[in-house]
Formats: sequence, structure tokens, C-alpha cells
Amino acid sequence: MNNFAKNLNSKLQFINYNKTAHKSIINVHSTRNNTIITLTNNNNQPITWLSSGSIGFKSSQKSGYEAGYQSTIKLFDMINQSSPDSPLHQSKFGPIEMHFRGFGQGRFASWAALLSQQGESFKQRLTLIKDKTHLVRGAPFILAIDWRDSRPTTRQLLYTLEIDAPHQTLFEQLNKRDIPYTLTHTFSSDLFTGASILLNNHEDRIHLPLLQSVKHVYPINSFDNPANSLSQDSLDLSTQSAYNSQLYPLVSGTQALPSHSSVQLLSASALRQSAITQAHERNLTGDGIFIAFIDDGVDYTHPGLGGCFGENCPISHGWDLVGDNYNTTTHDISPGPLGATTCKSHGTSTIGVAASQLEQLPGAAPNATFGMYRIFGCYGSSGDDVLAMGLIKAYEDGADIINISAGGPDGWTTSLPSVVASRIVEKGRHVVTSAGNYGLQGLLYSNSPAGGIGVTPVASTDLPYVPYLNASLTMESKPGDRFPYVPATSFNKMNVTVPAYILDKSGNSTSDACNNVTTSDKLDDVAVIIKPGGCSIGEKLENLKSANASLVLISDINGNLTSSPAVEGLDTAIINLNTTRNLLDGENITLHYTPILQENPRDGLISQYSSMGPSADGYGKPAVGAPGANIPTLAPGNNYMIQSGTSFSAPYYSSMLALLLQDARRKGQMLKPDVARALMLNGATSVMLDDDIPGPAFTVLQGSGVANLTATLDATTYALPDILNLNDTYNGVSKSHTIEVVNMGSEETTFTILHQPALTGYVLDDGTIQPRTWLPEHSTDSAEVDFPTTLTVSANSSASLDVNFSYKDIDDHRLPVYSGWIVLESPESRLQVSYNGIAGDLSKMQVLDNTDDLFQQGFPVPFAFRQSDKNLIDTVDSFSMIGLDKPAVIYRLTGPSPYLRIDLVDDTAKRNVINGVLNWMNDIFGDDERSAKSGVLYEELGVSRNGFMGSGQGSSYQRYDMDGKFANGQTIPSGTYRFHISALKVHGDENNNDDYETWLSEKFTIK
Repeated sequence: MNNFAKNLNSKLQFINYNKTAHKSIINVHSTRNNTIITLTNNNNQPITWLSSGSIGFKSSQKSGYEAGYQSTIKLFDMINQSSPDSPLHQSKFGPIEMHFRGFGQGRFASWAALLSQQGESFKQRLTLIKDKTHLVRGAPFILAIDWRDSRPTTRQLLYTLEIDAPHQTLFEQLNKRDIPYTLTHTFSSDLFTGASILLNNHEDRIHLPLLQSVKHVYPINSFDNPANSLSQDSLDLSTQSAYNSQLYPLVSGTQALPSHSSVQLLSASALRQSAITQAHERNLTGDGIFIAFIDDGVDYTHPGLGGCFGENCPISHGWDLVGDNYNTTTHDISPGPLGATTCKSHGTSTIGVAASQLEQLPGAAPNATFGMYRIFGCYGSSGDDVLAMGLIKAYEDGADIINISAGGPDGWTTSLPSVVASRIVEKGRHVVTSAGNYGLQGLLYSNSPAGGIGVTPVASTDLPYVPYLNASLTMESKPGDRFPYVPATSFNKMNVTVPAYILDKSGNSTSDACNNVTTSDKLDDVAVIIKPGGCSIGEKLENLKSANASLVLISDINGNLTSSPAVEGLDTAIINLNTTRNLLDGENITLHYTPILQENPRDGLISQYSSMGPSADGYGKPAVGAPGANIPTLAPGNNYMIQSGTSFSAPYYSSMLALLLQDARRKGQMLKPDVARALMLNGATSVMLDDDIPGPAFTVLQGSGVANLTATLDATTYALPDILNLNDTYNGVSKSHTIEVVNMGSEETTFTILHQPALTGYVLDDGTIQPRTWLPEHSTDSAEVDFPTTLTVSANSSASLDVNFSYKDIDDHRLPVYSGWIVLESPESRLQVSYNGIAGDLSKMQVLDNTDDLFQQGFPVPFAFRQSDKNLIDTVDSFSMIGLDKPAVIYRLTGPSPYLRIDLVDDTAKRNVINGVLNWMNDIFGDDERSAKSGVLYEELGVSRNGFMGSGQGSSYQRYDMDGKFANGQTIPSGTYRFHISALKVHGDENNNDDYETWLSEKFTIK
């Protein structure tokens, strides 16, 4: 049993069923393209099936987390609504198994659905979980893997060079060394001076650090747009409802259309949860504060954003740094004035949280000044250098607060955006980022640029309600009874009353509508009832459409229909057998299509998708939490959406910060960033890990807690630092820190000092080298903390508090993350300073995965294979290096690595061939001779660990495809070789072989 299945089975409290009980198996096959769910009986005979595509998700949506969730909920509904004579009915009572296959997001989404309210009855009957994700291994060892779940390793050609000389000097030095390049842009700022260049030849990058004017070389990483382009299901104000919920569970499995009152309730809940409503009542609306958003653009023509751009408009600043055609593949950058962006929706939605001018959907800081700095084109990804440009441009335009709801799993504090963001904070401005939506990957999986020192990454919290859709019909003959129906994805017959028209009057035929239906039947104003059989349902619907039918209800007499076909110009829905039996021909029926809000038991808790720290180098992330789930906001084209993610918690926090700064300026105060942040974090409220788990969540999940603006605005004291980062035990088990407590009030304050521990989470699964996925195993163990019991701070003065931390009974192999708060209480105020630390040495964490935990086929990663047919390499393999007749290697990181390298070595090489980062050019290549038979193929700095899922949740593994050249451009000569992978451990010395983990492949021959 692999890591994933073992984690889940450990949570179950099994019921002992009679051996003769009918067992049902829910098979979840999750790929990068779709989630397919098949219900089978004990003999593996299919009972029914459905997929993300069959219930209405399109294109890239089909592989998403929500698509997998809704598909599973849909299956639960089908089973629960089945009649006694349906084959589905046995699954309503007997034991259940869940079998998972594939690495798509559907595997975890289906598990989340099982934990939901709709899945409760199934969870109680669950007897076993299996992960059947295997490589198909047989002669000649062909690998059956979803290769797109990997992150390909490619040669880096784009670099940003930080320089300490004029740009012209750099260009002259590049030309002097005959390095051909394309200049993409330059940086000229008090924050950063340098240039981004695209090299023509990969081998030339070894010369970049040697240029006299170069202070630092930053390889440019790319990251995906936080959201796809505008959903086709978005609705405009002319339709029945202006709001579209595209992300969250819906009773019917179709798109919800919440009422205006429901949306207003969600919006009001978010504003109340963070105490923004109370701040608005104090007449704090952000006036005079400039909030800049770095995102994919904005449709400022939206009425909710004032319908304009420039002076006297809500959005008065901004710049398009890239143009419509930019992506990190083409590097086609066309910067210019900011236009209205409609090909992307994310930026409009994030800025709408703060800036909306609508009374029925008010922004959190509606009177602030806003700017938008576009860093994404209409298609594809963006790069670290463009994000850094956006940060600098917003800073130079005078932004008080810069909000970034973009980035990806990186985990290191040294990336280019993280460095620039840290410098902006040092200059007295605020940088707020989303924490990331990778919570399912477990601990030690933080985001970039959230890793910047002084940057405030924001976690997401749940609201009190979740939007659902209740689709039901009532009959004239059964007053008071409601019967479910499942509308097609496009359905307009909402809340209408029409007569039922049963096409087969005899009740004996299933061929109704298979032949041409005459228009004399007058079907345009009735609900036509048909059954499957005799011909395809599609053929029946086309015949009915030709006969002017407008509404068709398909009776699911066999209990195996999963969704109603969408036919243009015809509204269709599915009704179950019980509904059909109760219907009388000719009686009036009413189709109710009622959006509802269901109470959320996780109200106020950190959302399960919210990323967990610490960073790869041990810093506690995130910093604080704010509302982020089920957030109603704006979308391009006069549209509205309900969205979820830390992308939306960040603008809530930015808005709260703006209201705090406005309040301070109104009082004649100019708060420095560290003081303003301390006031926000000191006043946060800690929350539980889950609704059924006693004990506060790890501070590397919730940060200091959920921001509480009322507590912040009323505070007269604060404490610095606002987060104590204890890091790991590499430099010792005991840690001492000093907290400075500042009293801004006019009276002396005496505090009682307390320690509030959080739960301790374990990075690694018990007995394995694999990181634990959501929910991390946890305990009530805590750090031992010594401190004075009281502290007195004079008026308008400060005092120091010394705190000492130590750990006992450390199981350091599993890397426990201890955390909690030092709490200072007085009759007038309450402060809390969060801390976090790893009770283990990160340098001892295994970095290179050498197990078969991921693929479960009896042989471990890494492994080498032939690109063309995916055959595993053995010692007799040879390669022509023509087309795809080339070797490749799959590898996986269970821990972060400061430096990773893939070498090609001759067949006599031993395991350790590395001689350090700084001198590898001389040691491997020696001189200018081009006859070397060993060399570097690929290298990367600051690599985050791999996850256990594919698209959208970080890569499961990495793949390197050899192309016939060393990294310096030299052609690889004929000979017998091995792949050699080296990964530097955290805290490792790059010049010490002992600080690397290595792997050596089987021999193979290049002709």
C-alpha cells in the first residue's frame, strides 16, 4: 500500500460487515485531462459511470479539483436517489471501497467529497482504500505513466543579471566575450539595476558570473496564470441572475446561480469575518491609500470598477508590462499603456474584492486609489523577471501596498521576485502575496514570491456558507412532495409551470420519439416525458426539437444516466424512476431551480487548499489569514463570479492594511511597514485545525491567525518581531529570542505572559521518506518555552521580553514542526507573537527519492528510459540519437535542494563525481578540447520538493530528455555512459561531496 492510500486508511474506523454483504467499489481514475468515476460491484462489473466532461466541465476544467469533487458528489446523489429496483440501490447500504488510479487532482478531490456532508454516509461504510496507480511493467518494460504529471527540465536561456555598473558596460563585456544574446528589458531603479537577457547558446551562461559588472545571476523561472480565461458560463446582468458559481459543490451537479441576496450574504460574511464592516462604520474606506495589483490585467470598463481608467477613476494607475501575445515561450513582450483586459479574468476578480463600487457588492477598501500592473498575456505563463518589473513599476508609481496574487511552489527566499519584494519592504512599503493553493501537498511547500523577507503571505479562510443549487419539481397530484431532477448544463426552464406530456401513453414502449414526431402533438408548451431505448437519446431529442418541443424530461428507468445532453434550442433534464411513476399525464408540474446557501461547519477555519510552510530554508509562512473561499467578486464583461483561493484572501488583507494606514494618517501617524504588520499580526485570532480536531492549527498553516481589524485599530501596544522563526535544529536545539514590546499609550501597562502551543505537524509520513499530504499527522507535543511571568511597559516606551525555546523527545526523522504563540495579556489589550520551528535537522532530510512509493511497480525512481517507446534502459541498450531514439530520466525530490545537477559520465564513473558548484567548469571540461566524454547536462538552483499530484498542485516528478549535447553546447561523442544525478542537501556545502545525494543509472551506449 503506498503513501497516499496508507494515509487515508489510517483515518478510517472500519465497520465489520457480513461476508455476504454486497460490496460496491468506487473507482476514481484521475488524469491530467479528466476525472472518470466508475461504480462496480464485487465482481468488477460496472454499474454506472460518469466523468467531469459528462457533467458539463469543458476543456481544461475537466482535470481540475472542482470537477473531480463535483463528479464524486454527483455519484453520491445518483446512489442516494436510486429506487429499490435500480442496480445502484445496493450501493446505498452495503460496504464501500474506493480505488484510486492516476495522479490528477481528482484523487484528492474525490477524497474531499467523501469527507463532505453529502459523503458522510459513504465514509461511514468505507472498508478499504486502494491506490492502483501502477506502471505497467512487462517485457520489454514499457512504462505506462501520465507523462504530463511531470515537470520537464529544460535548458535555461533567460537570465536577469544584477549589475553595479552602467548597462553599457555590461553589454560591452558580453560582446567582448562573444556571447550572443537578445536584450528583453533593463532595470534602472534604486531597488535593482540590471538587465534580462535571452542567450542564444546555453553554454554561454557559465560566463555570466565571471563578468566584472555582474553582482548576481538570477535564472528566470516561469509560473502559470492563477486562473484560466473567463468561464463560458459567466452571466451578464441581463439574465435572471448576474452571478455564477464555478468552483464549489452543487447539489444538482450543474452551475449554481445564486440569488442577489445570497451573494450579498456571502459578501457581508467576508467583510464581517475580517471586521472590515466595523471599520467601514468608523468611516474607514481606504481614502488616500494607493493599492497596486500585479496580475493579468483588469476590465476597468466594468460598472463595478467605475467604468473608466485614469484621473478621477477608482483605477487611476497602471501599466501593461507584456501585451496580449506574451508568454515565457515566445518572450514576445510589447509593453504599453494599460488597456481593458477581457481575455483574462483573474485580475478583475482580485481587484474587485477591494475596489468594487457597487452597493450590493461593496469592495473592502472602495475609496482607495488603485493600480493594475499586467504581467500575463492572454495565453501562457509569466516569468520572474516580469513579476520583478511589475513590483518595481508599482513601487516607482508610489504604491503604499502592492498586492500579488500570482506565483508558484518555490519554497526559497532567494528568487528574483522575493529579493525585489524584500527590498521594497525595506524601503517602507508593504508587499502582500497569496500564500498559494497547494495545501493538499502538506507541510514544507510554500509559494514564491511569498518567500520574501518582510513580505506578508496570506492564507485563506472559509466563510460560514457554501453555495448550492437545489433542483426539484412539484406535481399537482402530490402537493407538498418534491422530486429531484438534473438539468443539463444549459437550462432555461427555471421556476416554470407546464403540463406533463407522457409521449408513450401505453407505458410499454421504450421507442418513444425514435420515429418522427408530428407537430400536431403541440409540444412547444409542455414537458415531454420520454424513456431511453429503441434508439439513442440524442436521436430522440433531435426528433422532438424538430416537432417544436421546448422542454424534455428523460426518465432514468435503468438508473444509469449521469447527465442530461445539452441540445441547442431545447431544455433537457433527467428525472428518476420514482418521479416517473408518480407523474400523471396532463397534470401541471413546476420545475424549481433554487439556489441555496448551506451552512459550512468549517466557518472561519483555514481552507484546506491553503498552502503550508515553512519555506525550504526554514522560514515560517504564511503570515496571517483572511477570507478566501466562496468570495463573490467581479469578472470581465459586466459579469460576476464566486471564486475561491488565496488569490482572494490577499486583497482582503491588503484592504484591511489600507484601512489601518488611513486611520493612522487621520491621526497624524505614519506607520512603518514593520509596525503596521505587527499591529495586524499581533491582533490576529488563532483558529482550530479542523472542525472536529481540538487544538490550534499550525502557525505555518494559519500564520499568526485570522486578521481581526477591530483588534488592530484599537491596539495601543505592539510587539516585534511579529513572527519568531526558530528554523531547524542544524544550529542547535535551544533557541533564544528577544521580543520588543512597545506601548504607544499614555498609561503604564503590565502584561501577563502565557504560552499557547499549536498542534505539532509532521512533515514526513511515519517510517517513510515521503512528505505527508493533507491532513498532516499531528500531535499535542509542544516546545518547552521559558519566559518571565509578567512584563511592565511604561507609557510611550518599550521593554524587552527574553524567550527561550527547547524541544524534548524529538523524533527528528519525521521533522516535526512545532509552533504556537507567546501571548501578552493585560486588562487593556492582548498581543500574540507566533513562533515556528522544525524539531529536526533539514540537512538530514532525504532529498532524492529512491523508493517506488509514487509508481508502485516494484522498482524505484530515478530510472532511465527510451524517449520513443518508454522502454526502461538496461545495460544492452544503445541509442542512435536520431528523432526520439534518445535516453531520458525520471527523478523525484522528496525534499528541497539548493542545487541539483544531472551529469553524463562514462561507464567507469563512480557514484560521486561532483566537485562543487563554483569550479565544475574546470573539473569536468578541463581545457578547451572538445573530446570530453563526461559533462553536465542540466543544473538548477533552489529546487522545491515534488508533490504527489499533477496539474495544479505541483508536479509529481521531473523528467529530463537528453538531446545530444552537454550543457555547454558540446556534442556528446559516441561511447558508453551513465546518467548521474546529484542533489545538494539543505545547509550543504556545494564544494563537499558528502553533502550531496547521488544516483547512477545503468550503462547505455550512444552510437
